[in-house]
Amino acid sequence: MTALIVPDTGEAKASTDLDDLFRTLKVAALRARRWLRRHEPLLTALLDTWVRFHALDRSGWLPHYTTPFHLLDPAEQDPAVARRIVGHYYEAEWPAVEAAFRRRLCDHGFDAETLATFDEALVAHRHGLYRATPRTLFPDIERRAREVLGNDGLTSSQASLRDLRRAVDSLGVDNFSRTGVLSPKLYRMFAEHLYSNVKTLKRVAELKGDPVPNRHAALHGLVVYANGQASLNALIMAEYAHLSILAVARRAADTAALAVDATSFSVSPQP
Repeated sequence: MTALIVPDTGEAKASTDLDDLFRTLKVAALRARRWLRRHEPLLTALLDTWVRFHALDRSGWLPHYTTPFHLLDPAEQDPAVARRIVGHYYEAEWPAVEAAFRRRLCDHGFDAETLATFDEALVAHRHGLYRATPRTLFPDIERRAREVLGNDGLTSSQASLRDLRRAVDSLGVDNFSRTGVLSPKLYRMFAEHLYSNVKTLKRVAELKGDPVPNRHAALHGLVVYANGQASLNALIMAEYAHLSILAVARRAADTAALAVDATSFSVSPQP
């Protein structure tokens, strides 16, 4: 008797492959669930931190090691509330905030003139002389950039510090944590806002609504920065700018040292 041969249509194999896929997905889902449960506190903390940073960003205050992140409510959606909370904190706790500023400034390796400039700006802020803060700080940034980086060809377009900003851009992700707070906001403001040109009335109007001072608007009297938020933001950005100058200078020194080492290795000893 001849056996009946049923041709293989591939359906059985396809069914087996589909079963294997479902089993793999089920195992992956179970592992993902266990991972999420195990790391839930960390993920919750990260989300909470992100929400607080976002609230601060919309409020117009710049992130800083003196920022009272613990006072910001992640559930609050109104930027004005965060703006008011941070502002009240800085007013009430200014002696402690100023002391924290001064401790960090002394540790940064800034020169005596820069420290003296920051001293005057901090005193001005303490006494409510907010207009004086950006007008004091901005020229010293240009002075230090010229002194530290002048020999590296970074002297053109001094008012906009265009070459300095390009050099800072080459430093990569280090730009996001220069002051000790992990955030791209300070770098973005330094690269795109602080030294951007002001050539139209529309741009002037935009800057009037921005609590982070612009160098050209401040020094040419296009915008009057006369409140505590703009004053403190100027202090924060000046600190970031000076740290960036030092970072570029160190990179240049390291590059020069490597070039010298490479040259010394390439020179063959004389017989």
